[in-house]
Amino acid sequence: MTGEKPKICPKCTTAFTCYANNCWCNELPMIMLLDPLRNCYCSNCLKKEVIQKIEAYMNNLTSKNIAAIKALGKVQKPVEGIDYYIDDNKLFVFTAWYHLRRGTCCENNCKHCPY
Repeated sequence: MTGEKPKICPKCTTAFTCYANNCWCNELPMIMLLDPLRNCYCSNCLKKEVIQKIEAYMNNLTSKNIAAIKALGKVQKPVEGIDYYIDDNKLFVFTAWYHLRRGTCCENNCKHCPY
């Protein structure tokens, strides 16, 4: 496959292959700048980093943060642990992050509605 690059995660030292044109990082919200001096993260470590960044945003919501979240656009493919989680009753529960990216309240009294 073209664009294939062997990598080592700087966080956990896991070896993995990055497919530049078809990378898992394209499935996650682009909310942080990548450090050009570091290697790419493996999918698990990158997801953890993105979740931490989202939690920081959500803990310090300002009109600027909300505008930046909405600017990312609507969620195309929800990601478990970021856009939703599955509760003890096996139900999908959307996060406040997901609702903000959606852009409006659906008026269904959602558990994590930020509106």
